[in-house]
Amino acid sequence: MPCCRETETLQQLTAHRQSGGERAVSTIFFLMALQSLAQSPFRVVDEINQGMDPRNERMVHERMVEIACREHTSQYFLITPKLLPGLRYDRKMRVLCIASGEFMPRDGGKLDFQRCLGIMRRMALEAGG
Repeated sequence: MPCCRETETLQQLTAHRQSGGERAVSTIFFLMALQSLAQSPFRVVDEINQGMDPRNERMVHERMVEIACREHTSQYFLITPKLLPGLRYDRKMRVLCIASGEFMPRDGGKLDFQRCLGIMRRMALEAGG
């Protein structure tokens, strides 16, 4: 019997037992496991990380990066309104940041995402990432 929580004994997982984040982790890992059986030119993952705690979000992101950056695999599109800081990105990845909506700053046209990415990359290198 599996268990998602480190502090609990093994129990049967059901839709009522798991939190939304735990169900999201189980779902995405199941779909990634099926990838080798169901070929597709691309995969779209929409807001899968919204109910996850930071530990699980990092674990899922790391696995998605590993799978998406392999040779001869599907292209991945991850759509999300938020990402944790300090996640690992691969040189084979392309990150597109789209800022829009009611919370967009009035001077949003002045946002320089290339500069932000450069800062993040420098910080990652300095931290040994």
